[in-house]
Amino acid sequence: MDGVPGMVPLLAAADPEAARSPLRRHLELCLGERPFHWSWRYAPGAGRLADTDPPPGWSRDPAWLLLALTEAACLPGGDEFAGHVASLVPEHLVPPADTARPDGPRDTSAAAVTASALLLLGHRDRAVAVLEELVGGQLTADGRLLDGCYDLAAGTAVRHEPIWGTFFLAYALAELVGPPAAETVQPAVGTGQTATGTSRPAVDTGQTAADTG
Repeated sequence: MDGVPGMVPLLAAADPEAARSPLRRHLELCLGERPFHWSWRYAPGAGRLADTDPPPGWSRDPAWLLLALTEAACLPGGDEFAGHVASLVPEHLVPPADTARPDGPRDTSAAAVTASALLLLGHRDRAVAVLEELVGGQLTADGRLLDGCYDLAAGTAVRHEPIWGTFFLAYALAELVGPPAAETVQPAVGTGQTATGTSRPAVDTGQTAADTG
């Protein structure tokens, strides 16, 4: 499921319908009237069969699918998917890693992806509530988002800093507050570039090439 958001713009580069069609199928399989599962496989002679990994209560699948809807919304006719947004928003601001284990670890990375998608879809109030919860409770002083859960079923990194959680939190905050003012962007040390990657003159240290050896 984590590949679906990237699949939409990739296929849309060839044909918007080529992007919309598989997204419709994903939504049909995951949110339709079949027994609820996020993962399906095709078996010759049997058709599509549900997989149990990831489990139906896994937190990041609805977040990734919600992010895919933000990409689809940019396509001609993309508003056909708008009605699915509410069904993909979790009950909790920071959802449990598996809804079947409500007292287990939470997954802040799923919340960060969800907040980013909701902002892009225009659901600002809910997105801001999620971001306030993350920044106020799980963000370290040096900008790392903790308490993400990688794989609860396997017991792997169940209270961790998945890098995509920190990325999508930063992305959502940037989307919320806008780009920094030009005068506040500081050069990355020794690179001659700003923190956003744009070129700028190297800082004059007062040394010549002879001074530096």
